[in-house]
Amino acid sequence: MNAKPQAKFVERRQSRRFDTKLSVDVVSDGQKIAFGMVDNLSRDGAAVSVFPLLDVGRKYGFHLSGHGVWTGAVVRRFGAKSHGIRFDIDESQKRRLDKIILSLSPELSPDDGDEVKVADLTDRTIRAF
Repeated sequence: MNAKPQAKFVERRQSRRFDTKLSVDVVSDGQKIAFGMVDNLSRDGAAVSVFPLLDVGRKYGFHLSGHGVWTGAVVRRFGAKSHGIRFDIDESQKRRLDKIILSLSPELSPDDGDEVKVADLTDRTIRAF
């Protein structure tokens, strides 16, 4: 049998993603052009399911319900309506996003009141919570 070699997906994420269900509006040139849900979120990007489909390689504004607008580019499409987004934001905005992720994931909040950045969490740290 001649089996076709399967394309291998190479993981390039630098930040852990956190599952969430948050509504998102996609904005381009000041106009809402799509709507949907954020499926997971990190300080570097997100997976969003939106309609209509977005153009790979294009930058958009992603208005996360109650958490502001974040600029990012569509880096890939997967499934019927899902998109991988890489945020185009600076370090101070990433720290703001860390706080949003912690607020959306209360199980990650430390009990002792110490501030924790999502970027500093490792799989071992997360299992400890």
